[in-house]
Amino acid sequence: MENDLIKVLVTIVSFFNRTDQDKKFVQDAGIDLEATSFQLFVTIGRMQPTNVSDLANMLGKSHSSVSRQVDKLEKRDLVDTQDSVQDARIRAIRLSSTGQKVTEIINETRRKEISTALEDWSEIEKKDLINSLNHLANTLKKLN
Repeated sequence: MENDLIKVLVTIVSFFNRTDQDKKFVQDAGIDLEATSFQLFVTIGRMQPTNVSDLANMLGKSHSSVSRQVDKLEKRDLVDTQDSVQDARIRAIRLSSTGQKVTEIINETRRKEISTALEDWSEIEKKDLINSLNHLANTLKKLN
């Protein structure tokens, strides 16, 4: 049973982590964002305020690679950074107002795509899925 669960979870995570999926999604959303920056941008939106070290750890990327990508996002006015009061080596990273607008577009595009994908699911099936995923997420949080 656990092997089947792991296989399903890997399939779902892989779907969301594929750069070819990101390219298509960015195109479908009509946003001007490189697919290589997409995952970082979305992760910043979920974790904000955050910092380069936490992002690098979450995404499995090097600190310098993430730092360069954050700089690019900042130059495009999609994120704001501010030196930490406690440690000037650490930059607090948040979405800018422009970044928030792009996030709204991303969220709406995701809602439309999920709605289309699940259009033949009943409301009960959707609610059961949400309840099961919430239960799993809460269980996994306890492992941290």
